[in-house]
Amino acid sequence: MRIRSLLAGLLVSGSLFAVAGAEEWRTLQGDRWEGTLSGVYGPLAIFVEKTATRQVSVEMLDDAALGRVADFLAGQSAAASPWSSANSKMAKALRGRLQVLSDQKLVAFNPGARPEPEIYLAYFGALWCGPCRRFSPELVQAYRQLKAEAGDQFELVFMSSDRDSGEQLSYVREVAMPWPVLKFSAVGSTPLIERWAGRGIPSLVALTREGEVIFHSYRGSEYLGPAHVLAQFAQLVLARKGESASVKRGLHRLAVLQHVRAAAGRDLGVKPYLIGLDRTRYQTLEVKQLTATLDLDAEGKVSDASFEPKQSVVVDFQLVRDAGTWLFLPAVEQGVAKARRVTLPLQL
Repeated sequence: MRIRSLLAGLLVSGSLFAVAGAEEWRTLQGDRWEGTLSGVYGPLAIFVEKTATRQVSVEMLDDAALGRVADFLAGQSAAASPWSSANSKMAKALRGRLQVLSDQKLVAFNPGARPEPEIYLAYFGALWCGPCRRFSPELVQAYRQLKAEAGDQFELVFMSSDRDSGEQLSYVREVAMPWPVLKFSAVGSTPLIERWAGRGIPSLVALTREGEVIFHSYRGSEYLGPAHVLAQFAQLVLARKGESASVKRGLHRLAVLQHVRAAAGRDLGVKPYLIGLDRTRYQTLEVKQLTATLDLDAEGKVSDASFEPKQSVVVDFQLVRDAGTWLFLPAVEQGVAKARRVTLPLQL
């Protein structure tokens, strides 16, 4: 699945729940809905509606909506709370109810000082379920790979559909589950998570800290399967890498807004945001240092470019085309973004 398709506006069906403080939101294309902003995950914003969760690319939001996203992010703590004392709905629902496999036994799970996960994956499965047992090795492999990429940003929790605690332990042992397990005695008493259980297993669901769904193995009554969620979540993990070009492009408008707000009445100069040259195109150039003269609009985009010393028509065309993809944080005067002409030295 391509990141672009992942970040398009989506609806995920779910149980009916109230939406406190719902607001109207709009995209640049004129789409509108009422909901509450639940979280921002890289270039993806999650909105809770009355009967569903909507996922929208930040870059698709109109200016007013983008401003509220910036307000939301400004109000968040820079450091995540320790999982053991976090006040989110998920942390409270799971506190004291998780176990982990140790020496072939299930013992109390202690998160220690680790921060609360930003995203929870809930895996619904059972020993008696053949498809679950066939899927388990794939899940373990994916879990380890995702942990290497995202670390404590997420955690997976096993939600047993076994007939008794003995079966649950047997399945946990068979898989050698490296993730926490909901106590069998707590099964049926965690509605925040169990409301997202599908009609069949295996099923995988990605949830926010407030227990709202991001990805689901079901689309309405259609079974997509847990591998579908794994693929979506893996793409989200990649998309959240803030230094990747695709993510930075998806967050440029938001970054410009935050840049202007951070000026707080002061004047600020232009700052590079995303600059890149495909140096393989210029390996034959004898000149290894160029000076770019760039006209930037108030949005930090390049409207015109020229380079010194002059190159051949073909090379100059390629340089100008590359420069057209560059992004900047614009100059700010008295709280207003301004167009500017800047010079930029380039080393090839």
